Amino acid sequence: MEFGRLNQKEYQTFVQEHFSHYTQSAEHFAFRDANQQDVHLLGVKDENGAVLAACLLTEARSLKFFKYFYTHRGPVMDYSDLNLVKFFYSNLTKYLKKHQCLYVLTDPYLLENLRDAKGNIVENYDNHLFIKQMEQLGYQHQGYTVGYSQMSQIRWLSVLDLADKTEDQLLKEMDYQTRRNIKKTYEMDVQVRTLSIDETDRFFKLFRMAEEKHGFKFRDKDYFEKMQRTYPNNSMLKLAYIDLENLLEKQKAQHKTLRKELEEAEQKLQENPNSKKSKTKHQQVTQQFEKQEKKIAQTEALIETDGKVLDLAAALYIYNEHEMYYLSSGSNPKYNAYMGAYRLQWDMIKFAKEHNIKRYNFYGITGDFSDDAEDKGVQRFKEGFNAHVEEYIGDFIKPVKPLFYKIYQLLNR
Repeated sequence: MEFGRLNQKEYQTFVQEHFSHYTQSAEHFAFRDANQQDVHLLGVKDENGAVLAACLLTEARSLKFFKYFYTHRGPVMDYSDLNLVKFFYSNLTKYLKKHQCLYVLTDPYLLENLRDAKGNIVENYDNHLFIKQMEQLGYQHQGYTVGYSQMSQIRWLSVLDLADKTEDQLLKEMDYQTRRNIKKTYEMDVQVRTLSIDETDRFFKLFRMAEEKHGFKFRDKDYFEKMQRTYPNNSMLKLAYIDLENLLEKQKAQHKTLRKELEEAEQKLQENPNSKKSKTKHQQVTQQFEKQEKKIAQTEALIETDGKVLDLAAALYIYNEHEMYYLSSGSNPKYNAYMGAYRLQWDMIKFAKEHNIKRYNFYGITGDFSDDAEDKGVQRFKEGFNAHVEEYIGDFIKPVKPLFYKIYQLLNR
């Protein structure tokens, strides 16, 4: 085997053919190489030149004279092949020593446990031999963390399996309330469209509402613009919205239809005043008619106070050959009744199916399944779509310059 740099073409072919995270993409490399020049494509080839492992690494300045390296959910390899693991990581250390590396963080896209939505383990993946090998190579496992972190990728993901399932099957496997909410978005004429990078403000306004609701500050608008530039062909800002004038027109058309039905029901009731069937029908249509009048009044009032178009919810999506990723999102709580977030998810699930993507990744949850978990509502929302939970192995850190790394740790306590 041979360790070294990979060119962009051979790297791209490998990560497209092997399950990998979107951060391990040629698009990510191309953007950073052109704009920051802080990225490396490394890998292992066999004696015939076939790629066996590939990894995108980035570097950042640390302790002024050194660098910190990060593998971004990599490398992409068969982690059960411990000889390959040993060869890659031991040669990576030699490479990093030549590049003034202080320490390296690696977070393999490697499953630890498959769980149901309640957190119960469905299947355990025995990684103890991998962890033992990493420890022998000088990598310190950072533990089985729970919660969100600004310092590392989330360890717990909520995922919906799309493989070999029709849209009807996917809907049937969702819980009743989720199916009902999706159906209601069609009745309320909720629409979805893609925002251009110049419209990032519309997304960010909704995202800030989510930050305020949950009491945290996560990203600035520049981050979302950069994500769109980094992944220009496979990232999307999606907006769920309502054109109230269109909705009003449909409501009035339905009102007209109900008026005709009510007149017919009244006529039949006059002809058969003692008919239980006629009385029931008249009562039902009367209720529907009055309810529709209220809807029209509410829509007209909302146009007066809030304008013709309501932005309900928005989200950033990225996809590759393997997964659709639902990343950052936000919504206007004032318009929760319109179920914009449900329509967004369903539209993007259908997009994934149309593009033969086999996994819909709702992305991070805390891994706290208690009743007072900070993300309890988020977990229930994702569970409603029939998503399961995947727990990943977590972070490993190797101090390449141990003495200076201890100084770094003291300074950052």
